[in-house]
Amino acid sequence: MRRLETEFSAEGQNYRAISSDFSCGGLFIRTNHAFVPGTLIDITIHLPDGNSSRLKGTVKRALKTPVVSLKNGMGIELIEKDPFYSRFMLTFTGECEEETAPPVSPRSQEPIREIPKPAADEFLIVTCGQCSVKNKVNRSRIAAGPRCGKCGSPLVFQA
Repeated sequence: MRRLETEFSAEGQNYRAISSDFSCGGLFIRTNHAFVPGTLIDITIHLPDGNSSRLKGTVKRALKTPVVSLKNGMGIELIEKDPFYSRFMLTFTGECEEETAPPVSPRSQEPIREIPKPAADEFLIVTCGQCSVKNKVNRSRIAAGPRCGKCGSPLVFQA
């Protein structure tokens, strides 16, 4: 698993963080300054080859919890990628080849494994009692005591 230094900004605020869980369509930014799902953000990732990739994305999920085993941060869906990111993904995972990316041979010839998407019933939509924002919560994370992605208040689950 690769982690890279990242800068991101939205709503006039700039932050530094670490990114991980890279894929062609998204990434995870580890931060305690998560934005609300739906927020558009500008991202700069400092790649291992010395280049910087400039991306645009939408926050799809935000997690802020005191539980150490869970990663605080934001899941980002990329809506704009540059050739540097496409080349990084091609050399890193062997996927994301685009016409704008210069051809680079992948390091590994292993077939790409498809990761199944979770079923829709694995998530709950929980409205925050403090700010009324709707939060998408994975059922397997309920025991971790999830908090609202906007205001940070604990989410209360009703049966």
